[in-house]
Amino acid sequence: MGRHICKAFSADGARVTVMDVVPPPPNSPYEWISGSISDPSMMAAACVNCTTVVFLANASLPGSAIANLSNEVQSHVRDTVRAAETCGALGVNKFLFASSGGTVYGYEPADGSPLDENAAPRPRNAYGVSKLAIEHYLRLLSYQSKEMDTVSLRISNPYGEGQRATRGQGFVAAAMQNAMSGAPMEIWGDGSVERDFLHVSDVAQAFLCAEKAEEAPSVINIGSGHAVSMRDILGLVQAATERNIATTYLSGRIIDVRRNVLNIDLAQESLGWKPTVGLQAGLARTAAWWHDITQPPRSPETAP
Repeated sequence: MGRHICKAFSADGARVTVMDVVPPPPNSPYEWISGSISDPSMMAAACVNCTTVVFLANASLPGSAIANLSNEVQSHVRDTVRAAETCGALGVNKFLFASSGGTVYGYEPADGSPLDENAAPRPRNAYGVSKLAIEHYLRLLSYQSKEMDTVSLRISNPYGEGQRATRGQGFVAAAMQNAMSGAPMEIWGDGSVERDFLHVSDVAQAFLCAEKAEEAPSVINIGSGHAVSMRDILGLVQAATERNIATTYLSGRIIDVRRNVLNIDLAQESLGWKPTVGLQAGLARTAAWWHDITQPPRSPETAP
């Protein structure tokens, strides 16, 4: 998400500074600070003179956060809240936090309707608990400081160009990778689980709209508003890549909700935002990116 958000803010005229644990790519157009958010001095160096901070960093994943709860609290919750405190002390006006609409709620309404921000969250995994705790701490921080607004964007299931499946996160990325490599794909459950998929360019625009909003809600859903089953996504990925994916279905996991889809009315009303990239178009763009990065390099042409 980071590269797409940087691109969107830069195209809007913002001066963008990036902080990441990895060094900058060649010819990066952004000011780049290589360091960890767990280092307060590095965090301060990255945020000085910034008016808005978009915070995407986290050290855990939905499937693995439960393995060490105390470490999850320290590396995810504590480091994020401390980063927000640093931003507030430096005079940052707005702190935009990437929360999780896919894990914070933890259930589906009995009638299957999309979840809105007033739904009582009951996360099923430690990752969702951490995101929810951070949201509350940010709300308190904003209330106490009166000078820095905080907005937690509950993002559904982002996908798109640049997302790889190396961290075991991102169903579309995993499907694309398996389609291109020809490797079989393991799926938890029978494929009927439904999720709300959103192209990453729409996510980037949501952050930009939140930055521009004079009075954004402290918590807001960012999704497509539509549920699609994993089985249907597989079919669409196979069509987009023109490759078959061999699948193996495993037992379902207790941490997985059968259906997760977000109500995005508040985002449209308060931010003037709505998704613009349809699922088929977004998957076609994603497939084109995967084709580009997996094609063998061309050998230089020899002169006659």
